Amino acid sequence: MRLILMLLAGIVSGAPVQDRDVIAREAYLAGDSATALENWSALIAEEGISAARLSAMGNAEWRLGRKGRAMVCWERALSLDASDPVARAGIIHATSLGGVERPRSTWQEQYASGLNPDTWTAITLLSFWTLVLTWAWPRLRAKKLTDTHHKLLLSAFTLLVLSIPGAWGTWTSRERAIVRLTEESLKLTPTVLGEYLAPLGEGDVVRTQRHLNGHIRVELSGGQVGWVREEAVESAWGVTPPRSLDAPAQP
Repeated sequence: MRLILMLLAGIVSGAPVQDRDVIAREAYLAGDSATALENWSALIAEEGISAARLSAMGNAEWRLGRKGRAMVCWERALSLDASDPVARAGIIHATSLGGVERPRSTWQEQYASGLNPDTWTAITLLSFWTLVLTWAWPRLRAKKLTDTHHKLLLSAFTLLVLSIPGAWGTWTSRERAIVRLTEESLKLTPTVLGEYLAPLGEGDVVRTQRHLNGHIRVELSGGQVGWVREEAVESAWGVTPPRSLDAPAQP
């Protein structure tokens, strides 16, 4: 009886009875990456984003030859869950076999990868305010600090010191962006006719700096610095799938 009701509900709503995730995985295993992406995208729209869904989408995008979109998916999956094995494997494959350049992480970013950004933020804020309030509250009440207060101060200070590199690494990770266009080059100046410096490949990861005249100053994995058009890159940081380059520009 329950199965009949589920079938009727599916017919009435027009939604597939079978789970979208199962359909997407089966399509991906069968080599139909386009169908897999369609179902994972619909699932994200219905239930929200997750590192697992982003990394799976990255694999499908890579199969379709869309290196830029794949790298955005994998990088954003790691920003949600730094230990996601699928995203890590995808990036390793892309950089070793797919011809994608990616700057090495700084020690702060490697340190920050142990926890997700929200956790680092929570630890930093909690330890900071615990330190401040533990020191200030007894003084506001004209009382001396007890042994318990001193132990709490020491614990909060230690935790704050340990969390600062993680918060710093999380912040610098926001500077990373992915080249989305297949024919893009690094230029000396932020102008349309700027002098050519070096080619950029779709899927390459760069570190962004400042914006000027519709361009953004970036640093390549080898340390070379120059300018690219803003629309040519997309931030590696975010909680959404990659943007569509086919979408018309906003007026």
